[in-house]
Amino acid sequence: MFDPSIGCDAVGFAGTVTHSPNYFQSRTRINRLIDRYLSIDCLSDCLSDLPSQFIQPHQRHWNPIHWQAIDRNQIIGIDPEIFLSVVASAVEIEAPIRAYAKESWDYLQAVHPQMASFMGGTFTEQGQTRTVGIWEKEERQHAPAFGKIYQQLTGEKLQPKPNTVQGCQSMDDPWSDLNYHVLSRIATEWSATSVYLWLMAHSTGELQQAIAQPLIDEVNHLAKFWGFSRWLFDTSYQQQLQGSAQHLVSLLQHHQDERSHANSLLRLNRDTLIYSLELTFTFTRVMVRLHRWNQELSYSYLRHLLGSEPVPVTQCVA
Repeated sequence: MFDPSIGCDAVGFAGTVTHSPNYFQSRTRINRLIDRYLSIDCLSDCLSDLPSQFIQPHQRHWNPIHWQAIDRNQIIGIDPEIFLSVVASAVEIEAPIRAYAKESWDYLQAVHPQMASFMGGTFTEQGQTRTVGIWEKEERQHAPAFGKIYQQLTGEKLQPKPNTVQGCQSMDDPWSDLNYHVLSRIATEWSATSVYLWLMAHSTGELQQAIAQPLIDEVNHLAKFWGFSRWLFDTSYQQQLQGSAQHLVSLLQHHQDERSHANSLLRLNRDTLIYSLELTFTFTRVMVRLHRWNQELSYSYLRHLLGSEPVPVTQCVA
């Protein structure tokens, strides 16, 4: 699979380093990162990898991270405390990956067992985990990574309060349930991708490269869910955008109610207009890039890639 972290230039992933970038310079850095990590080729390669995951699951291996080389001087153009608040928020939101994976498995198993296995693995008749899904294997590296980043930047070990997971909320209609859930997953991957891009725009050196590893996973998963949703439900870009945006608003409200570092992040963004504008710009640019890629995802191509029709529905798993 295409790895955009290979072959980075000497001036850094986001362009020439400016230790006090203004708003427009930060936008330029964000655009460069999107061009690198969400290129049309990269998104297409991530999606085209999905069928092979059903046949022979394979986890993406991270590039080595030199943790001791990370320091606060690599934070640029932002109050370090705000940067650290976002990193701490990432730890909390990423923490309950087993619960996220089981939630997706419950929604997917009735309609598409192969995608369910990719997300949540397989289980015994007694409900015990037999194998761990590739999505979970990749995602469960994120919280420890951001925890190490936080510790390296502060000298303190973070004691996170993990995010809560609602679990499967079945309405006894597997297709409608899954459509709702997939749009929710797209929203979470969209959010993580955007926030990690923003963090990379405000970092350099080994700190930036460390954040790049979970970012690549999020882009990979975003592309897979986007294409899978287009194929399974034959939805338009506008439908997926609208549904994902609605879930994103609910997601942000949920994190605000958690009284965690995510809550302080939202408060800081309201008080600090410049960072709110940058984040809004990043979220928007990611979706603009998805729109451009989406124009190349004809339904005939998706059927060629993922099959003429999904697995027939059996029963809803609650």
